[in-house]
Amino acid sequence: MATTEKTMASVKEARELYELKQKAAQFYAENGVPAKMEDILNSMFYDNPNDVYGHLANYFQGFAQPAKITSVQARSAFDAKGQRTILTDIFCSVNNKTKLLASSVNSSVSPLLSELAKPEELDDEAKDREAGLEAAINIINKEIASRLQGLQPTAQADIDKVITGYIGELKAAEDERIAREAETQANTEGSDNEKKPGSSITKDKPKSGKSNASSKKGGKGGKGGAPVVVVPDEPRERMVAGSVCLSATSQAVCQAGAAADGNEVYEHVAALRFGQAPQQYRMPLPMVTIFQSGRAAPGKSNCVKEYMLVSPPGKLLNESVPKIFAVYNDVVKAIMGKNGSTPNKKAEKIVARNVTDLGALMVSFDRPEQGLDMIQESMTRLGLTPGEDLYLGLNLAGHEIFDYEKGKYEVVTGQQKAADDVIDFWVDIITRYPAIIAIIDPFRKQEGQQWMSLCEKISEKCYILGDNVWHRPGLLKDEELTDTFRSSGNVYRLEQMNTITNILECAKKTEEAGNETVLSTNIGDTTDVFLADMAVGMNARFLKVGGASRGERVSKLNRLISLELALQGCGTLAPGGDFSFPVITLPPPPEPEEGDAEEAEVKDSPRKK
Repeated sequence: MATTEKTMASVKEARELYELKQKAAQFYAENGVPAKMEDILNSMFYDNPNDVYGHLANYFQGFAQPAKITSVQARSAFDAKGQRTILTDIFCSVNNKTKLLASSVNSSVSPLLSELAKPEELDDEAKDREAGLEAAINIINKEIASRLQGLQPTAQADIDKVITGYIGELKAAEDERIAREAETQANTEGSDNEKKPGSSITKDKPKSGKSNASSKKGGKGGKGGAPVVVVPDEPRERMVAGSVCLSATSQAVCQAGAAADGNEVYEHVAALRFGQAPQQYRMPLPMVTIFQSGRAAPGKSNCVKEYMLVSPPGKLLNESVPKIFAVYNDVVKAIMGKNGSTPNKKAEKIVARNVTDLGALMVSFDRPEQGLDMIQESMTRLGLTPGEDLYLGLNLAGHEIFDYEKGKYEVVTGQQKAADDVIDFWVDIITRYPAIIAIIDPFRKQEGQQWMSLCEKISEKCYILGDNVWHRPGLLKDEELTDTFRSSGNVYRLEQMNTITNILECAKKTEEAGNETVLSTNIGDTTDVFLADMAVGMNARFLKVGGASRGERVSKLNRLISLELALQGCGTLAPGGDFSFPVITLPPPPEPEEGDAEEAEVKDSPRKK
């Protein structure tokens, strides 16, 4: 009896073992394991790799499932100013293990108010920024983390669409709430007025402020004391609380996508921009701020916010960037020497405040030429030639010096110029300082006629770059570009609702229209060098890094030099080429309609005596 039971047990075990073997054979056959093992073992014998198991790992990695996002986590971090910003971690499932593929620190939101704003306004903006930050962290940890789970980090466009869509839902809900509240308030006011005999419904006058009609109309400034009509600025786009989660998540996902593919970030960005990694990469030219000036700075000069040095095209950054630092340090010595006066013939008094948040020197200038003179004199002392060894760039920030009451630009304190006069002012300076090859925002967009007139006069030798005059990339990419308002290039920032996809798509669109691409850092920057890689990958012409001091600024320059040396070493560094200035001319006047043409002919015909 016992023997029979043992026999039956043995038969059962043998059958189960046979069935298990059959399942194993089927499992391996369905996954192609035997065939793949045979292929790699046969080829590896002839390849004779030094690291046998590393060779096997690389081979089978090609058949592994792509990385998929398992978790997105955000928390508070700090930028270089000590302000709170967002650190975003992207965790992915890689080879059956959960790994941290990216930990990205986003730049803090750039302030909308100038340093000259009222203290209470600056406090309110800081509170709004803090509230938006908390909202963004909450959105990333809950809604975005849920919506991105299971997606591949390499699918940048799809992920940016998902997170943009969610913010769009929040904005639509907010718009609906505001509309309901306005309707309720209107109904309440209407009921109250009906109860009062003889009352009439009137609209409230706008509150005082920069954006209301009273400040935009202007005062007496025209001929004969006639009021100056000032075109108001466009209303600022209302940002939903927490919208900064878009740029923070998009940047982190881009870095995770590069890690998932085993590529450098600039290679990954290039593949996103051009569909595939190019054969060669062109280095962006750094724009480094030496002086930060403008209305918030001491001194009378208002019309130049940043005096920048620009690396020359066709030369290695490893050679030109040290020259920029040499000029910066020489300028510091000139400021501090001789009891604070420059060692020039006039010995004009120069007062330096400190190094600004941008990493630049803030100096008291009474004339815009003083900053240019100091930089060029420093270059001369160092044996450098302006316009050959280094070039100059100016951020004019025209919207910051516009007087909305008089309708003029206050180029120097107490000296205001009409927009037409500003054209001649800048033409004269750029003619006298031919090393200037770029200016940013010489006017508001509302002075489009003067903007285009200035372009027609100087665009063949100087880039006229648009920053504040253009909408953010998410909107600009869907707008029609016309000949009535053009620029030589566009300045892009990765902040707020700007995503990687929006910036790349917008850059492609504007480059096809003849514009150059400028990628810029933010005021509240961090030591994360992502933007340096992004500038290389998207083939940006310029990278506006800020000042020549502070670690968060210098880190980008160090990264650019490292990338240049790496590309040079593997033979994929493209030649820089010369500056190519797109010539911008005024568009032809619109053709008059048939009725207008006949009327014009009647007016032009000679009168009978």
